Amino acid sequence: MAEFYIDGQSLGNQQKTQPRQAKIAVAFKEKPNSAFQLHWEEIGDRTNNEAEYYALLKALNMIQAKWPELATATTRKGVDPIKVYSDSLLIVNQVKGVYEVTDARLRQLCDNVRTMMKKLGSVKLEWIPREENYAGQWIEERWKGGKVEVIKDGQPAEVVAKA
Repeated sequence: MAEFYIDGQSLGNQQKTQPRQAKIAVAFKEKPNSAFQLHWEEIGDRTNNEAEYYALLKALNMIQAKWPELATATTRKGVDPIKVYSDSLLIVNQVKGVYEVTDARLRQLCDNVRTMMKKLGSVKLEWIPREENYAGQWIEERWKGGKVEVIKDGQPAEVVAKA
């Protein structure tokens, strides 16, 4: 089944006097041997943790659009879950309920994620090390995932072949 890798970044996150510039990336493969597709977008003045949640929400929305049948009870049985990988231990553990969400904005984002995941049913969120996160590699401009079709604003922007 499909694999999704998510990441969010906020430049200027430490500066309090200027707006932050956040962006998200979602790298995904529909099948194990298929090429990656990568969606990325700028999301404005957000914290790094907010950007991580926005990336997760984007992936869940993409899953819902591509596989609407996941939301129906009859198709859940016997279906391998779609895996969403994140290198944010905070986000993964907040969504799973291991960590408490104390920030009000993050709590709302976390509640939205949990609602979507419950609706989809066949989605599993897992933590991975930073080095294994293809979306993080893209954001840091050190892509190692091979051929990728980059999608920006819903349209293919370029095809990149990197080793």
